[in-house]
Amino acid sequence: MQHSDFVHLHVHSEYSLLDGAAQLEKLVAKAKELKFPAIALTDHGNLFGAIDFYQAAQKGGIKPIVGCELYVAPRGRKERGGEDGGYEGANHLTVLVRNLTGYKNLIKLVSKAYLEGFYYKPRVDKELLAQHADGLLVLSGCLNSEVSRLISAGEHDRAREAAGWHQEVFGKDHYFMEVQAHGLDEQTKVTAETLKLAQAIGAPIAGTNDSHYLEAGHGRAHEALLCIQTGSTLLDPKRWRFSTEEFYVKSADEMARVFAEIPDACRNTLAVAERCNLTLEFGSFHLPRYVVPENHTLESYLEHVARDGLKRRYGANPGDAIEERFAHELRIIEKMGFAGYFLVVWDFIHYARERGIAVGPGRGSSAGSLVAYCLGITNVDPIRYGLLFERFLNPERISMPDMDIDFADDRRDEVIRYVAEKYGHDRVAHIITFGTLGAKAAIRDVGRVLGMTYADVDRIAKLVPAFPLNITLDDAYQKSPPLAEMVKTQTNVKELWDIARTLEGCTRHASVHASAVVISDDALDEHIPLYKDPKRPELITGFAMGPIEKLGLLKMDFLGLRTLTVLANTVALIRDSRGVAIDLDTLPLDDAKTYALLTDARTFGVFQLESGGMRDALRGLKPSSLEDVIAMVSLYRPGPMELIPDFIARKHGRAKITYEHPAMQKFTQGTYGIMVYQEQIMQIASEMAGFTMGEADTLRRAMGKKDRELMAKQRDKFLAGCAEKGTAAAKAERVWELMEKFAGYGFNKSHAAAYALVAYQTAYFKANYPVEFMAALLTSEMGDTDKIVKYIDECRAMDLRVQPPDVNVSAVQFSVAGDTICFGLAAIKNVGEAAMESILATRKQDGPFKSLEDFCARVDLRLVNRRVLESLIKAGAFDSLGLPRAHLMAGVDTALETGQRQQREKAEGQASFFDLLPTPVAAPKAEPIALVAEWDSDQRLEFEKEVLGFYISGHPLARYASMVESFGITSTSEIAAKSAGARVLLFGQVAALKETATKSGSRMAFVTLEDMVGTVEVTVFPEPFKAAAEHLRGRQPVLVRGRIDDADKGRVVLADDIRPLEAALAADGRGAVKSSSEPNAVRVRIRPAGDPRESIAALRTICGNHPGPVPVFVHLLLPAQEVVVRTRGLAVDAAPDLVAELNERFGDGAVTVDHA
Repeated sequence: MQHSDFVHLHVHSEYSLLDGAAQLEKLVAKAKELKFPAIALTDHGNLFGAIDFYQAAQKGGIKPIVGCELYVAPRGRKERGGEDGGYEGANHLTVLVRNLTGYKNLIKLVSKAYLEGFYYKPRVDKELLAQHADGLLVLSGCLNSEVSRLISAGEHDRAREAAGWHQEVFGKDHYFMEVQAHGLDEQTKVTAETLKLAQAIGAPIAGTNDSHYLEAGHGRAHEALLCIQTGSTLLDPKRWRFSTEEFYVKSADEMARVFAEIPDACRNTLAVAERCNLTLEFGSFHLPRYVVPENHTLESYLEHVARDGLKRRYGANPGDAIEERFAHELRIIEKMGFAGYFLVVWDFIHYARERGIAVGPGRGSSAGSLVAYCLGITNVDPIRYGLLFERFLNPERISMPDMDIDFADDRRDEVIRYVAEKYGHDRVAHIITFGTLGAKAAIRDVGRVLGMTYADVDRIAKLVPAFPLNITLDDAYQKSPPLAEMVKTQTNVKELWDIARTLEGCTRHASVHASAVVISDDALDEHIPLYKDPKRPELITGFAMGPIEKLGLLKMDFLGLRTLTVLANTVALIRDSRGVAIDLDTLPLDDAKTYALLTDARTFGVFQLESGGMRDALRGLKPSSLEDVIAMVSLYRPGPMELIPDFIARKHGRAKITYEHPAMQKFTQGTYGIMVYQEQIMQIASEMAGFTMGEADTLRRAMGKKDRELMAKQRDKFLAGCAEKGTAAAKAERVWELMEKFAGYGFNKSHAAAYALVAYQTAYFKANYPVEFMAALLTSEMGDTDKIVKYIDECRAMDLRVQPPDVNVSAVQFSVAGDTICFGLAAIKNVGEAAMESILATRKQDGPFKSLEDFCARVDLRLVNRRVLESLIKAGAFDSLGLPRAHLMAGVDTALETGQRQQREKAEGQASFFDLLPTPVAAPKAEPIALVAEWDSDQRLEFEKEVLGFYISGHPLARYASMVESFGITSTSEIAAKSAGARVLLFGQVAALKETATKSGSRMAFVTLEDMVGTVEVTVFPEPFKAAAEHLRGRQPVLVRGRIDDADKGRVVLADDIRPLEAALAADGRGAVKSSSEPNAVRVRIRPAGDPRESIAALRTICGNHPGPVPVFVHLLLPAQEVVVRTRGLAVDAAPDLVAELNERFGDGAVTVDHA
């Protein structure tokens, strides 16, 4: 092929985040189309795309030139002055890699720019450039380079000095003066002086086009991209923008015309390309070095540790089949060179278990390894459950093993810290990941940039089908006629569409992968660039997961699984409350209570099994073994879900089970003739056609990926193998068709078995230790108000009592006392860790608090300040002291002042004065304030919501529940189970209101509607909002009629009609809601004639016959004072017959009932 006489040496891709609009694959395709022999990649300050670019270019037959446009700090990378940061504060320098040494040096430069020089931008300095110059070729840079800026400023001597420094450091043959021509006046002036400078110092010139996008017509899309970056719009005249539309990948002819008067500018780009010859090696592994004991190799030590585990798992004589499998796995592990890998994983899991950090039983295909099971890496017996080693490690497909490990989410970081300390902090890092502009995101971002209203953009975005999840705009155009019609007929939508199509798929931002960590054999910056997010402490890779794996570095997922924290906390609560030690590894897997719970679908809060659809499936299935749970975990996914009815019918004998071949019966009998697992396909191929397990895994992969070409080859091989083993062609063909059909549904049984075990464990604890389990579950969801409300409701449904926060009972987290769950102090807002520690330590040392004053005298008031105290009162944490919350709140100032004085005197040595007197003398006390009446119910509940995030002693809507019972209300918890478009009637109150305007100026709103079990977002368009605005701005309960819609942020309801409950009831002929409020306290005034205990005993007897929700307060009228006490554990229904009975016993007028 005849190549063009030009090579682009200054090119930005999508990895110049929100500044480059050229996607790598399309960039390489463009270079191929224009017949360039080579092309460079020089993204701003990073090498994010280097490996993908290198491989894509090589595949396209084009020489890749890896490079970077570095930011160079003018005064040193550690300087942080005003002139040192940002786009303007750092000089640009175009750096290209000549060879492997240069590549490694550029990695060092980019890494140190982030780790040592980051200030607005990742910056190097001349010191670093001099240290890492070998193997690099440098162009002097664009208008923002040091040399160009000095020329622009008229400082020609300093410009020559700067160019001379670079020429000396990088070598005369490796420093080129860069010239550009984008139609900018300043560029023309600088180019003229640059040519003079080049001649003066004997430096060659190289012409570049600072390419930021692919095509000449993409300038508008690039402007939009810059607006997304800066948060501005295309209507903003002050926005950052490029001055011309010449920043695209031009052809050689176009570049020749641009530099018609400087032919060397183009010719020398070929010379630069000839000097850049980087060859990267792929396929070798860089595993961390595990140090084995003396006289051991990695392989011998692995066998030693694994054999100990084999004996522990299966006894001294495991049997020939297990021994053979064990030896087979060890041979493959050794042959593939992964003994060290297994030991590394074994070591950190062993560390975690020793320190009581909960570890999951397995994740992914690694649960199929017997060696991993013997090492304790996994905890699911692969022999018992028919799991396959080759599904994890295929000797016929050399690739790095992939072990993903679940840890308790609150202690995962401890394990990562251990790994970093063991292998070196410079060898362990979190892995970067990139967010891209998907179809809907592109529409939303571009719509905002064009100045369109949210409602208009939202309407367009919602016309993009939700499935498949990675749908493209072009596919959406074909599948959504209304969308296509809008694009065709509306000019503004057409503009949005064209720009969005150009930007779709571009990398939008960098972030840190939630769980992936890389561990290397030596310093990571020997292999890959490093990155630092200024807002995060951890070291991060500058390559994403794909390139890291291609380079042979060990990637592991350290996942935080909240359920493991729940299980660990449940075990701890059982130990503390019952003195029973439970080992998760030895739970009985045939527990009748557990299977009864699963059969009844009482699985709210049970891992993997709590959704409405899953509960329906469990009721039909009636699981009787862990195998049933494994199958359900596998089947309950989009696609295979359609097999569930048949699976259930076959289990219960309502559908006939047929087997095409004895192998089908052998391997699918446990799943009633349905191929549920990928492993079953592998086993059938092995049994029927003589495939090795490695070959069977290759078949499984081909089927899963729907690789038609490979599947055709595999089909011929399968049919030939079946014929060789005596199976008739027609029967073999039918089995193949079944395998092909189910391959699209098949799930990894190893993963399903491990997760089914976790599901069983949570179900076991809910069935057998419900109080401890629910307490642990509530603790795990402390930050999620909706879930806390739902789980408290579940506790009530289970007849478990949840006691409100109490300074004399509560621990930091939810705890248990007998059959009661005690609210955790950590659930109260504004009560920090230090304050809680002070409260608990004081209570442990000196006993329960007797009053608010006693509390303030004893706790550390530097930690437990006014805000903490008020939050505790609002949450009801002092209710057990027997005084109204309003009274306690009124006494906060006095209590704090008294407490502070007492603590100050104690610190100064004055508190002992009273102890020195010969007879006891009481310390002076503040005058007691008159009893303050309790807040009304609405105020009390509002304060609870303020500090807890939800209501605990009641709910403002509870009084209306019976009134709306017959309306056919949909609760917020039921919305997820309904289909999009379903019409619903909601009842609730407005928790949040955000008003906005449409493009035409009409008012509309986004409402958070709250009912008794949760919240839902409601979109109120102008017409219904106009009628309902007054009601939405108030606090009265409302009825919302509308339909369910799937928005990007989740399920919402689009309101058609909103009206106050009062109006709805009146229209229904029921009249208005009564204004009388509910009782919230019964007060009994007792003037004891003798021993007050006799009167209290009589009171308890009478009240015990009238149980209910209303607390009872006793006012003892003593000669000198009135003492108010809230009776512990006593609550009544406050009915007239109770009042009459108490008045008869204690005298007319003795009883009053407070109402909210």
